[in-house]
Amino acid sequence: MVAIEIILFRNHMSLEEQHRWWLEDHAPIARNMPGLLGYTINLAGKGEGGEEPQICGTDTLTFASWDAAMTAYNSPEWTAARKHTEASGAKVLRTWIQRQATII
Repeated sequence: MVAIEIILFRNHMSLEEQHRWWLEDHAPIARNMPGLLGYTINLAGKGEGGEEPQICGTDTLTFASWDAAMTAYNSPEWTAARKHTEASGAKVLRTWIQRQATII
């Protein structure tokens, strides 16, 4: 199993608008990547003091293997998802997960 974790930073939209954009507009594009086994979106909420978060949230995309992940990464579907995010004005930070350690 190979996973990529992506942090989606805030853009000019309100948090609620950006969440809607992510779930209703972006997710249908991203879910069409070849070889995608799992796609989880974690939506950020306001902080303990009620402050706005710096990020919109995170997502995790999972693939069966490195080759499957690279096929998706180099696909027209990934390019479309990346361009859709860029057009929204949001920046992303991504990292490929080498392994996961479960603590509890």
